[in-house]
Amino acid sequence: MRVISREEFPEEDKEQKEKPKQENLTPWQLANLEYLKQKALENNESELPPKNPEQSAETSNTSEPADETIEELDENVSDSLDEDTEEVEEVSKGPKNGSFLERLPNIKHERNRRLVRRASVLIGLFAIPALLLLYYISPLAKLSGVSIEGNERISTETIEKELNFTVGDNLWGQYFKRKDNVNALKKQELQIKNAEVHVDGLNHFKIEIKEYPEIAYLESNGKYSPIISNGNIIPVEVEKSEGDLPILESFTGPKRILKVLRGYGKLSEEVKQGISQIKYAPTKENKELLEIFMNDGNKVLVSIDDFGKKMKYYPQIAKEMDDKQIKGVVDMEAGIYSYPYAEDSTAENSVQASTEQSETSVGND
Repeated sequence: MRVISREEFPEEDKEQKEKPKQENLTPWQLANLEYLKQKALENNESELPPKNPEQSAETSNTSEPADETIEELDENVSDSLDEDTEEVEEVSKGPKNGSFLERLPNIKHERNRRLVRRASVLIGLFAIPALLLLYYISPLAKLSGVSIEGNERISTETIEKELNFTVGDNLWGQYFKRKDNVNALKKQELQIKNAEVHVDGLNHFKIEIKEYPEIAYLESNGKYSPIISNGNIIPVEVEKSEGDLPILESFTGPKRILKVLRGYGKLSEEVKQGISQIKYAPTKENKELLEIFMNDGNKVLVSIDDFGKKMKYYPQIAKEMDDKQIKGVVDMEAGIYSYPYAEDSTAENSVQASTEQSETSVGND
């Protein structure tokens, strides 16, 4: 009788050693083990050559290499099972650096922070309307006063009345309507060029006034009305003109007045100081004729279009007339010449030299 040793059945011995390990495996690990064995067998079968009737005997005699391959696969499977078992044990024991609770953020602190943030948002949503309501009903939202600066010709009382701001009423309601109030003021007071309204302090209005400057006076029946820089005539009559402003006579429309004042602005200070009065005196031949009365007693005839160009030669002509003790008319309507009041324009004592020199200068201009 032959005695069979354990060396002849190494697979059974190995399976008996691995049984205790397999008993401790999870269902997932067991399924994985079966899958790996099945895959190993399929790979092994694909590597084997096809069976022939002639080679069947040889294949049966050479089964030992196949057994060795199976033993290697079993060893690999057992090693992978050992590694999976170690990983499961490590996971069950927890992380090496401490527990999961220690590695997670402080949930309580995060929850409190979110609650505080949400509460702040809610408080802000309710607090802002409440503060606005308190401000609206408080005295800070009421106009406490109005101060006016920059006015020289128009009185402060008149401006306050025309602006129609009411002390004690809502500040912002009146502030948003300030443009309408300013437009009404400018229509009523022609001399006011602009008015700017600013909030000064908490509930006070500061108004800055800009006025059109007065550049001349219009004479009518011995009364004088100011003319401002935009050509408008202020409907106010005074007994006499103020300062050195020119006096205009017989003008009716602002366009012609502006043309005259533009020409007047081109003159030197010497000529301006010598002008006493400017009269509009149209004729059939010239609808733009001006009569300019000078402080030295002479009179100048000139068209409105030539006023600023030809009047700059007047000092030279006036000097020559003074040298000859002549007071009369300086005619600049066509050329430039002068003659006494008592003589005709063709008088022999006209200043011919001055005329020729002046006409040459005007032609060059």
